[in-house]
Amino acid sequence: MRFREFLERLDAEGRLTHLWEPTDPRLGISRLLRKYEGTPVLFENVIGSSLPVAANLFARFDLLCESLGISKDAWITRLNSAMESPGPIRESTGEFRYFEPDLDLLPILWHYPRDQGTYVTSGVVFARRGNVQNLSFHRLSRIGKDRFVGRLVEKRDLHTMYLDARDHGEDLEVAVGIGNSSGVLIAGATSVERGVYELGIAASLEGGIEVVPARTNGIRYPADTEIVLEGKILHDETAREGPFVDLTNTYDVVRTQPVFVVDRIAMRPHAIYHALLPGANEHRLLMGAPRTPTIHRALREAGIDVVNVYLTEGGSGWLDAVVSIRKKSDTDPRAAIDAAIRGHRSLKRITIVDSDVDVTDPREVDYAVTMYWEAGKEVVLSGVKGSSLDPMASADGIGSKMGLDATRPLDVPPEKELKMRKAAMTSGE
Repeated sequence: MRFREFLERLDAEGRLTHLWEPTDPRLGISRLLRKYEGTPVLFENVIGSSLPVAANLFARFDLLCESLGISKDAWITRLNSAMESPGPIRESTGEFRYFEPDLDLLPILWHYPRDQGTYVTSGVVFARRGNVQNLSFHRLSRIGKDRFVGRLVEKRDLHTMYLDARDHGEDLEVAVGIGNSSGVLIAGATSVERGVYELGIAASLEGGIEVVPARTNGIRYPADTEIVLEGKILHDETAREGPFVDLTNTYDVVRTQPVFVVDRIAMRPHAIYHALLPGANEHRLLMGAPRTPTIHRALREAGIDVVNVYLTEGGSGWLDAVVSIRKKSDTDPRAAIDAAIRGHRSLKRITIVDSDVDVTDPREVDYAVTMYWEAGKEVVLSGVKGSSLDPMASADGIGSKMGLDATRPLDVPPEKELKMRKAAMTSGE
């Protein structure tokens, strides 16, 4: 659903909290976002800016699913369908006003005291290199009136496109969208084969997307995006990026990264800035939830009868997965653990449960682990590639992983377990 449309729906139904007091984008808004965790909010009076700031719109899984018009149970099926069958992308004239590259126009937030500075965290980058197009999330730290330094993850598509442009002595044309539809946000966090343009996934989720051409380069971006920064990633300029609090609420590694220059700012009338608090629910959901179809697909390819996959809030939506399966063999849980890791290398813990366990309910998962996990039978992997966001891993992400089999023995079907519980309750045990 379009960003503005979803905001208006929440407001009409009394589910949007308006905050009218003057609020400072430097640390002030982020403090209040922690207070209103999980509640959609609109900051109407942002100090130093004429733009309101919206946040927490997709801070709960039910809100994220609602924005797509689906139930929680349909999440993986709907995303898999969108990845397999891209939707239509149509040309449009758009409705933008254009401004000179002055980042003072935007209420860019300073989130935590030790941060490098102000960061755009909800921006998705639209890029083109030859015939290859890419859509992906990248944080951007402001370092000047028209400049950011952006984090490009190594070996991902945008980084590969940047390296190719740099090696040819050329800048990489890009546009950064802020205030995107939920379909674009989700597509920007998906993992697909190189060369597949993620905007087609967004178009499938949204029932089609209209795009407009940039004024300053060859990029096309959605006509309903609230704010767009047209520009380029320079081939000959880098800067320090970080400190920055990431998904796990820990500071990521400080690196030297490419510089992005803004050539033009495009804004819809009465534009609204989308703020994404690092390490909070909205951040974890938008980054982690789109990874679940990738894990699901890896399990299917391994021959596992997988039912559902969930990246837990306790694992920051990134490091901890719960997978429900229909177990047919005692070897299935171990095979499922290995497949889940192949589907998402950043996983640190994987818990396998039976098909009747709600993977989104920590109480049901805890019950399964308490009842059916056996100490000494867990899978432990040491010295393996994981995530640099794991505080126990090395700077390049080398650490450990653990897999737990919390499935019932094959001779204890759900009906028998229920009878056992009822018998225990009747006997007063």
